[in-house]
Amino acid sequence: MTDNWGFYERRTGSEQMRVLVNIGYKATSPLEEYKDLMSVTVNLYPVRESSRNNRQFILQLEELESKLEHWLNATSEAIYVGRINAATRLEFYYYAKEGRIDGAALREWLDEHWQHRAQSYIKPDPEWEFYRFLLPSPLEELYVHNAQMIYALIHKGDKISEPRNVYHWLLFREDDERLAMEELLQSEGYVIEKDKESKPEDDFPYPLVISKYEDVRLETVNARVRDLHRLLDGKMGRYDGWGATMRLSTANRFRRYMRRRKEMAHSTLRKVFARGGHSHSNQNQTGKH
Repeated sequence: MTDNWGFYERRTGSEQMRVLVNIGYKATSPLEEYKDLMSVTVNLYPVRESSRNNRQFILQLEELESKLEHWLNATSEAIYVGRINAATRLEFYYYAKEGRIDGAALREWLDEHWQHRAQSYIKPDPEWEFYRFLLPSPLEELYVHNAQMIYALIHKGDKISEPRNVYHWLLFREDDERLAMEELLQSEGYVIEKDKESKPEDDFPYPLVISKYEDVRLETVNARVRDLHRLLDGKMGRYDGWGATMRLSTANRFRRYMRRRKEMAHSTLRKVFARGGHSHSNQNQTGKH
């Protein structure tokens, strides 16, 4: 099994949760020997109050997460499957082999290694029902993809708060469904991009590309995808992703410009050295005759 972590946001009632789950177990769960579900819940208020700044707050939680995972894996071969981050608490979830660790041992470890309030439990879950709860729905799987794309943009220096044309690809089974959706989307303020390239699929041969002028912050993209997913529901169509051109900040544009200048200078030097070496070689060969 290969780790495949996915992040998404889920709203249940009035509560907003950020879920991180190892989707890599989706096809193989439940694992036969791993029948015990373990949970550790941290109250975030005292952690926040004892931290000098947000960085220290995050570092404390990351250190607990790392130490807890290492200890549980070493003592009970526990598998870390996910966590839930809500406004007031952080929850960690593991599956362990049946009977390998008890609640008292877990409580003792927390008392020794964590200075703030935390709750824990161990209970049977041989069918991995809670893991199924953590797994994303089809719409939440799109959120996972959105987060991966936006983090990649941030890593490359994109200024995600800057508006730009954001393109969305839709696919339909029937042309009539596509034409009806075109009319509906135009009334909703979307631009129909007839000249934008799109690749049809065998089961969905009728593509449609639309756009909106807006930023690519995660909350913006998730709201847009959620809206399109809602409009497509029952329309014999499916959402096929989004894309946008990058918008670099002034500092990042300058760094990219300097990196390109440096690469061009290196390329020029390599050519000069290559020509020089070739000329020197020819002179030597000429002198031999």
